[in-house]
Amino acid sequence: MKTHLILFVFAIFCFGANISAQNQYYPNNIEPLLKTQYMKLPLGAVKPTGWLRDQLVVQANGLTGHLHEVWGIAHTSSWKGDFGQNVLPECCYPRFVPRWLEGLVPLAYQLDDDRLKKIANRYMGYVMTLEDPAIATPSLVGWSHMGRILQGYYEATGDDRAIKTCQRIFDYCYKVKDVKDGGVVTKKRLGMFLGFSWWGYNKTGDLNILKTVEAASKNNVDEWADYFTNFEERDSTGMPGYPQRIGSHGLHGVDVTQAIQYPVSYYLYSKDESYKNSIFKGMEFLDKHNGQVNGRWNADEWLAGDKPTQGTELCNVTEMTYSLVKDFEALGVVSLADRLERLVYNALPGTCTGDMWAHQYDQQANQVLVSDDSTRIWHENTSTSNVYGFTPHYPCCLSNMHSTYPRFVENMWMATNDNGLIAVAYGPNVVTAKVGKNIDVTITQETNYPFSDEISFNIKVSESGSFPLYFRIPEWAEGSVVTIGKETQHPLKGSICKIERKWTSGQVLKIKFNHKLSTEDRYNNAVSVSWGPLDFALRIGESFKKINIHRDRYIQTSYPTGVADWQIEATTPWNYGLVINNGMSDYQLEYKTISKMPFAQRGEPVFLPGAMDFVPWDQDVPLVLKVKARRISNWKMDGANAGDVPLIPIASDKEEIVELIPYGCTRLRISEFPVIKK
Repeated sequence: MKTHLILFVFAIFCFGANISAQNQYYPNNIEPLLKTQYMKLPLGAVKPTGWLRDQLVVQANGLTGHLHEVWGIAHTSSWKGDFGQNVLPECCYPRFVPRWLEGLVPLAYQLDDDRLKKIANRYMGYVMTLEDPAIATPSLVGWSHMGRILQGYYEATGDDRAIKTCQRIFDYCYKVKDVKDGGVVTKKRLGMFLGFSWWGYNKTGDLNILKTVEAASKNNVDEWADYFTNFEERDSTGMPGYPQRIGSHGLHGVDVTQAIQYPVSYYLYSKDESYKNSIFKGMEFLDKHNGQVNGRWNADEWLAGDKPTQGTELCNVTEMTYSLVKDFEALGVVSLADRLERLVYNALPGTCTGDMWAHQYDQQANQVLVSDDSTRIWHENTSTSNVYGFTPHYPCCLSNMHSTYPRFVENMWMATNDNGLIAVAYGPNVVTAKVGKNIDVTITQETNYPFSDEISFNIKVSESGSFPLYFRIPEWAEGSVVTIGKETQHPLKGSICKIERKWTSGQVLKIKFNHKLSTEDRYNNAVSVSWGPLDFALRIGESFKKINIHRDRYIQTSYPTGVADWQIEATTPWNYGLVINNGMSDYQLEYKTISKMPFAQRGEPVFLPGAMDFVPWDQDVPLVLKVKARRISNWKMDGANAGDVPLIPIASDKEEIVELIPYGCTRLRISEFPVIKK
């Protein structure tokens, strides 16, 4: 029988319509909930390969795999049944251990790492024995984070206790639903339950879960939906300085990034489209007034405007990725997954050291000095917030830096309602799933993406058969080409490309996105430079100096380097403007072969237990952009920050060639540049 290729391009506005089909292997929501556009695959169905697996191994060898050994809050915790005088007051830090487990649990099963599984099971095994959740902590916020782990844990282990524990959380939530702001729960975060509520309901059919969501979350969701819808009218004068707060809702960055998910999840229950529409209006305003490169928002505790020297808290990056995953699963809107990739491939690695033993509380788009310096003007954050360290400023980010990469890998593919699969995000991985009429398929995604714009999908099936595959075509990918053998198609940018045909083992589908270098207008007429999902920053020489700011009293001496705090100073000039005459058409990217020399020889201090010798996000990068630039004489330091980009830059006569490298490979950087035109 002759094989054939049928390719459809679906516009974004089609998504969100009622979905009548039902995947027979990965069920969608049951009534009265609306069906989601796509469905999460079980934890372990997607596994990293290539450089992405190297990155997860780095994480396993870093703080994620050793936090319980070096941090007292994780080492001695009521989340694994530790009680007594020597236990830190877990009620004061209810979310820290579950936040760590949100990364540790999926990481263990994606790497099939017995050591990590043993650590994870020590906590999960205890939690699932609790008849009364308050024994571990009375905090609903803490239990909300724990609830977000249960679905994946159940999928990976088949342990039914995860479902029962989910039900107990909702029973407990219903009992304390009327509490006000305080130690048990902050009203702004009551919507956190929505992240795992529908999974719990689908598994149990327990109508009390729906009642709990209605009782505990509806008012919260209503306030956030109204907040996003009327953002500009109410809050445009609130920045910079201390932003005004509206009722129980302020402009706390983490609250906002978490809440971007609430109205969409609640829409699946209410069927009121104004809920889902509110997040797009809110994101439009946030981008306009607080937007930064990478698709993140300035929020050094409170939303802080669009200056590139204001900070973004690491927790904002982690929580926004969670929200984007849930929103894309529900709605299938391409721009949500586009933003997800930019955060994961820029903002997260840029705010951690390459070995993932240190992180910042606040990262900057223009960051030319990392130090403990009070001249930085944060919103309620301390002078240590910019340091790469163990617990700079406050330990929430130490607990929350672990989940983004594993969650990203877990959701790189999703199931579709017509027994197919969709490639949500790109990077080296392999997915194994059921499709079509009882067909087992394995698709290996061979690529160096995002350092390349070419991807090969190698197909292996248990038997030949027809089923659909869908591919997200990013909004930055104009001119994409999809080929199978001699057949070629040209899907539109910002679309979902559907390919349905009879598939046989050995077939290879290829996508070339044909990324173009592009610039985006930024603060004070500056520009940022991007190529596909990668943002670029000036390569600045970095000198690391070990300092002591925060040292946890439980740190073991066997980890002397990995838990250090680091000051970083520039050893090369940073105040360059870009010479741009014809956009970025004058410039070309240079590809390099990554050398697998021991990371410690590359200049950045590192502590990696074991034999790992390759760290993807350091300055030995596979992609370099060489551009013409001139020094700007009226662009100088302002305290510990680079000054504002001059509105009228005064450039030297000397034209130089400088290197721009991926943002995630930098600890010091300029990513918003003045422009010099001849």
